[in-house]
Amino acid sequence: MDMTASPWSRVISFEGINNFRDYGGWRAADGAEVARGVLFRSAHMARATSADLDQLAKLGLVIVTDLRQGEEQAEHPGAWIGKLPLEVIEEPGRTAICADGAPKAPHLAAFRKSDFSPHAMRRLLGGHYMTMAYDARHIELFRRYFHRLPSLKGGMVMHCAAGKDRTGILARLTHHVLGVHQDDAMEDYLLSNTAGNIAQRLPALQQHMEAAYGRSIGSEAIQALLTVEPAYIKACWAALEARSGSVDAYLSNVLGVDAARQFAIRERLLS
Repeated sequence: MDMTASPWSRVISFEGINNFRDYGGWRAADGAEVARGVLFRSAHMARATSADLDQLAKLGLVIVTDLRQGEEQAEHPGAWIGKLPLEVIEEPGRTAICADGAPKAPHLAAFRKSDFSPHAMRRLLGGHYMTMAYDARHIELFRRYFHRLPSLKGGMVMHCAAGKDRTGILARLTHHVLGVHQDDAMEDYLLSNTAGNIAQRLPALQQHMEAAYGRSIGSEAIQALLTVEPAYIKACWAALEARSGSVDAYLSNVLGVDAARQFAIRERLLS
């Protein structure tokens, strides 16, 4: 693997934001380097402190791509809103609720039917990865993200709730477009397991989910929920190849990221 920076040098520490890191800096197939200080990924930013907002401003961010559902945004609105002048790529602001009051977000709805065992959490995530890239709202958000990259002037941060699954897929697709070696792209994906402050976040999430679902949930299940595994992103890639024929066909035919747009993205982000 050819990486121009150690994993931890790309992780940026904040007081109230988890899993924030630069996913540039990797070598592309032709020896070029993905620009640093432009592409960032993170967990949600609802708990960002004043010091965190100052730090975000110093990064030169101009765009936030928020991959969360409307009800997730309503529960944890970004602390930067009204304080930093950022363009937003997001789902139209609405909270989608089913007739029975259950949230429409697939992973949240699936929890209601789960036995909350570690195996069930892994099975849920693996199945989710096989469908996420074809969810209509993800297609729209992914398309808007890629269509914005060639004209990007400044930094962009993309995030979901934990910054590991939806964000992980979009980062992996970006690395594919930029020609990053699959081993390096996998290393970047798995960095969520060390950059995500899992041990610190686990007790609070366990308490939250036990209150939300009215049952005892073991820490092993929460640990499984908070981590990523190579099998997950491989399941996503297999689904893209099975349903679209190839990753490039998915990018071109589903997201509208054809060869010309991919070239424009590489022109902007490789040096």
